[in-house]
Amino acid sequence: ESEQIEREFINTAAHELRTPTQAITGYTEMDDELFNHLLKYSNELQQQELERIHKKLFEHHESISSNAIRLGNLISNLLDVARIDSNQKNMIMLQKERVDLVKEINDVINFHLYQKIKDKNIKVNFVNDTLLEDHYWINTDISRLNQILNNLIDNAIKFSNNSGSLDILIYENTAIQENKKMIQNKDKSKFPQGNVKPAKSNEYEKEQVYIAVSDSGKGISPSILPRLFEKFNTDSDVGTGLGLYISKKLVEAMGGKIWAFNNQDGIGSTFVFSLPKMSNLNNP
Repeated sequence: ESEQIEREFINTAAHELRTPTQAITGYTEMDDELFNHLLKYSNELQQQELERIHKKLFEHHESISSNAIRLGNLISNLLDVARIDSNQKNMIMLQKERVDLVKEINDVINFHLYQKIKDKNIKVNFVNDTLLEDHYWINTDISRLNQILNNLIDNAIKFSNNSGSLDILIYENTAIQENKKMIQNKDKSKFPQGNVKPAKSNEYEKEQVYIAVSDSGKGISPSILPRLFEKFNTDSDVGTGLGLYISKKLVEAMGGKIWAFNNQDGIGSTFVFSLPKMSNLNNP
């Protein structure tokens, strides 16, 4: 079974690597033809033809850029899996620093994933309900935190319907029902206390901050849910099924936990991960 999974992964990874590579190569070849045309007939081309060529070059540039980013992300994921699965300890290197969790979530929403949110007309509700202030300071690896946030929010966007909604919440109290009131008085049953708490409240939980990402999609398939954070599992037609596996390992390396559940109101699913709190959170 393990060998079968590995073979399927190699086939999937090969396809995922080949697709953006072929796109980059194809658009580069088309640009070569356009540049040669410009150089050969630069003194004879009319303004309208020049504008057409410039427009094509810009479109090709955007496609090359997006596919290069996709390829880079895939290679990073494959390298991360190789590091995680190696027998050596501490292969996930963390460079911890003081990070504003609120700012990082806002940056992911407003910059990294803005176009995807706009394309699907998704309404994002983000509430820092823990302190009801504009900052929440933690001591963590900023690049790895962004990797986790990007993966979870990107997944929520991918599985949300057009014109759907996406709720993001920072909280300390595991009794999230009361905190949920901050998000436009929505149905509190979406975040029942029993589902949100990974275990009975203890000293560990008191030292953690929790980030919840809830989508308005179809929910997690019952066949996928028990193996959600294992390698090669995916409920999508695209992707390698590595994102959640890597996110889990990163969260655990940073001293937290991650879990997921289908929302009680029957709409979408929620992913929650925790990170260690930092003393004097309000002091930058």
